[in-house]
Amino acid sequence: MPSRHYQEPLGTQIFTHQDLLAFGRRYALDYRFPDRYGSGNILQGQVEEFGLRPGMQLVCSNVRVVEPYESSSLDPAPLNIIIVLQGHVRLTLGGETVELSEQMALTLSLGKEVQFDALQQAGQNLRVLTLSLDHAALDQLQAPIRKGNWWSIWRLPPHLYQGFQLFRNDLSLAKLYLEGLSLQILSQGLQLDEPRTSLCEVRIHPQERLRLECVRERIAAHPQEEYSLSELAQTAAMSPSSLRRKFKACYGQTLFDFLKEQRLQMARGYLLRGFSVQQAAHFTGYNYATNFTTAFRKHFGVAPSSLIR
Repeated sequence: MPSRHYQEPLGTQIFTHQDLLAFGRRYALDYRFPDRYGSGNILQGQVEEFGLRPGMQLVCSNVRVVEPYESSSLDPAPLNIIIVLQGHVRLTLGGETVELSEQMALTLSLGKEVQFDALQQAGQNLRVLTLSLDHAALDQLQAPIRKGNWWSIWRLPPHLYQGFQLFRNDLSLAKLYLEGLSLQILSQGLQLDEPRTSLCEVRIHPQERLRLECVRERIAAHPQEEYSLSELAQTAAMSPSSLRRKFKACYGQTLFDFLKEQRLQMARGYLLRGFSVQQAAHFTGYNYATNFTTAFRKHFGVAPSSLIR
């Protein structure tokens, strides 16, 4: 049954395993379909491809996964940026597992010798953007690319996330608008002064990922509560330092940045329902409305009072 968050895009279509194989031939992807006795209808929704400039390609997917599928990249572009707007994506890079959820992004530069795999389970709704650049495009843009194989997880800034929300039902936005957003994404994804994650820097056991997800779900369900690092570390059955390090490696942002983001999102909901700034601050765990106002303006780019109807 479709998620209540899923909105069927305009121009929706069914993508069969033959459609994906054709797509794979075009983009050097090896698709596999583990459900041998399925209907062969793999995806339902919309996939749109945009050639923004020579060597720079944006693929926008807004689909429901009908049957599971696997894929491997046979000849990855010199630079790829994968952005998740909805759903959950699990990738394997050189034997390391990377998981991306809503508003997370992955910048990666891999050689042919590094295996890059993805697995999508049936039943989930996905909205994913993939920005790919070849060497000519990178040279033209003078993009500072690190040598060797590397990847980095990061959080999509709110203004870019909200900009791409326009794709929910309509992928026919002006090419210039798309190129502008994509260049901002490229700039954000290549901030080389940010810490990078190498292919063997942080190892997270599958059981640790489950415990990290428990911590994340607890905060997301009750962001207004007071939390201490030691208390959350007990929930994760880790030391406080391991929790800090592995939470950021898994989700692309620090534990308390995630807590702040969830509080501000909850506060935004209160403001849109007509509560005052003071009430929204109090309900979401802020002791002082001035601190709340500063954090809100920094996160959303507007004063909280501007949302009150």
